Amino acid sequence: MTLAETFVKIITERPLKEALDPLRERLHNSGGPIEPKSEDIADLLGVLVASPAAFSLPDPDGSGNVAVKLFFLQQRARAGAVQAGQFRALFASVIDNESTDVDIWEAVFTIIESLDALSPPSSIAPTFKGTPVKPSSSRLGDSETRDIVEGELFFEIRDCTFRNVSGFWDRFFDSKRWRKEQKAMLQKLTTAHDGKKWTDFPNPSDEQPVWEWFRALERDYLVDARQKLHTTKTANQFKERKGQMDLFFQPARRKADEAFWYKHVLVVGEQKKSHDTSRFKADLLQITRHVRSVFADQPTRRFVHAFTLCASVMELWVFDRSGPYSSGPFDVHKEPDKFARALVGYATMDDDAMGLDMFIERKNGLRYITLDDANGGESRIRLTSPMMRQKAVVCRGTTCFMTRNRHVAKFSWASDKRELEFKQLKLAEERGVKGVAKAVAHRRITTIAELRKGLVFADRHRFRSDVVHLDDASASASTNSSSQKRKSSSDIALADDTSEPKRLRSNRNKSSLMQTVNKQLSINKRKPSLYSTGEDPWDNRIYVCLVVSPAGRVISDFESTKELLEAMRDAIRAHQSLYVTGNILHRDISSNNIVITKPETADGFKGMLIDLDLAKVANTGPSGARHRTGTMQFMAVEVLRQADHTYRHDLESFFYVLLWMCARESWSKPRLSRGDYPPKSSLLRKWEIGSFQDIADAKEGHMTVNSLERITKEFPEALDVVKPLCLRIRSILFGDTARLHFGTPTGEPCKLYQPVIAAFNEALDKIS
Repeated sequence: MTLAETFVKIITERPLKEALDPLRERLHNSGGPIEPKSEDIADLLGVLVASPAAFSLPDPDGSGNVAVKLFFLQQRARAGAVQAGQFRALFASVIDNESTDVDIWEAVFTIIESLDALSPPSSIAPTFKGTPVKPSSSRLGDSETRDIVEGELFFEIRDCTFRNVSGFWDRFFDSKRWRKEQKAMLQKLTTAHDGKKWTDFPNPSDEQPVWEWFRALERDYLVDARQKLHTTKTANQFKERKGQMDLFFQPARRKADEAFWYKHVLVVGEQKKSHDTSRFKADLLQITRHVRSVFADQPTRRFVHAFTLCASVMELWVFDRSGPYSSGPFDVHKEPDKFARALVGYATMDDDAMGLDMFIERKNGLRYITLDDANGGESRIRLTSPMMRQKAVVCRGTTCFMTRNRHVAKFSWASDKRELEFKQLKLAEERGVKGVAKAVAHRRITTIAELRKGLVFADRHRFRSDVVHLDDASASASTNSSSQKRKSSSDIALADDTSEPKRLRSNRNKSSLMQTVNKQLSINKRKPSLYSTGEDPWDNRIYVCLVVSPAGRVISDFESTKELLEAMRDAIRAHQSLYVTGNILHRDISSNNIVITKPETADGFKGMLIDLDLAKVANTGPSGARHRTGTMQFMAVEVLRQADHTYRHDLESFFYVLLWMCARESWSKPRLSRGDYPPKSSLLRKWEIGSFQDIADAKEGHMTVNSLERITKEFPEALDVVKPLCLRIRSILFGDTARLHFGTPTGEPCKLYQPVIAAFNEALDKIS
């Protein structure tokens, strides 16, 4: 082919010079006709890849530069996956002393245009027969804006919120079972009601007067309470994260300091001046945000009490890992007994009724757990430092501790529809899987069904916004545009509850509303929804503790480039063993589930896989669980778009973990950042905020060569050595044509595993 003048100019200004001389000499010395061998082709392509012209010459399909395309070809040549005949003309140009650089590059472009081997193998068509993924606020840091956090929290609770739960009062505030002191306190408190209203109740019910009224009740009637009321004056009074709470209970032994800790909060309260049904959703999200912080700092807590008081209308709530449910609203003046029972109950509840952790034994400042060991006996294990926690409400609530004997104790609320992780780990061990943690001991602690025993749940509460988003799998959980950030929490309340009195809606609106609901329900019958509720009204989760070995550091704690790449490579090897040898698909590759290990204690692996909560035996149907939460930053594009999960999607997740470690986590390592500062804004921000569709679209756009190069520019300079590795893995996973390939190749999985692992090995060779 004849090259354009612009190409010729680039080639002339960037000559190959003597770069090809060693290869020419070797080929001349071989004698006989030139029949390119795979190693010769790889060597020639390696020289061309490294040439200045290759990085300046644009790829004909517009997807990047020629260097990337040649790099991909070089790897295929090393694997013996190219046809030698297609390279004869190029080798003839190299050998011919009369040939110019332009002749050589013309031969290169002829190969690029004619070689159909650039596309990955045919792919399995995406399907949806797995467990739907549900978003989780776990992906959000403490620094996120309130609107963003509450937006994410809404998608956690919107299909698992219940009001007017029958049995609520008997379960948590049954005064008939109270102790003598509690009954006396209740009787005394009721004297503050004059038969029509609570005396001295502020009207209007502004924040400060209501707070002073509560304190007066506490002072006069709740003298010997176990828990005391507190309030915050500013959003900065809580340690670790911002949060201004109108009312909350903490242990009486805790003094009212200038600063508070969420780890001491027992009951969350929210007080409003007026009772406005249109604000229901906003008020609920406010207390949910505080509950999220309580769970984050009390990660082994079983459930959290909360309440709202809007003017004189009160509603009591309980949040557990399957969602919130309430007593239903009541007027404190018209039903004074309920208000009195609530106030005395919150002030005097014991640890069990308060939902605190009752499993971990605390003695002399130390913590112990008793589990069933692998030999059928019991083991008493001492917990030491906490390792990780999950910052969300409706989730598995995964929490890990190091143990004294250097194992890891993991607490988690797993779906009762799935095989417990203990069984998955034992199955992997029986099948000879390498590089995956081994189970040491375990115990089932309780279930959501046991915590909710005696309660009767009717239909879930339907927020008005369900009418709009009932089947919108890509509904945005983000409110991060500049205009949305300016909105107050009252603006969020436009989508309030549909339980407001019918007289407040016109018949026309009511008719339109029902038509929309019916239309959306009919759509749901045709298409799976990420938010479908399933047959059960709520998820029954099993609270389990599992001890695994060996212990390790999460991948984000890497201390050097070499340690990062070694751990990532060996974790991929572990995934290959789990899938190929064990026939088990992990399905939850994230930065929390890859650990850095010592090879002498981990079967020679420097990185291992943990957390098989979402794993399943390959080629089996859905588990029956309503949904699974995933880490959005690391989820594969097709999984975000509801394709059935395959091993290739997990490999894609490994790639996203690598990019995240380099572009985000590495800046916290002094040895790597070398005093420099990270970019003010990161492209990867788009991987953690927004809807499923938003994140999928962002990742798809970022996997082009040009966009990936922009991401690698966010790496510290010390990680420049990783950039070629990232480009190579991109080519292996997505192909090297303008159209990206996201499907899973047919045939042997090793066709993907081997080149990815080889790419890590070659990058490590350059570091060593």
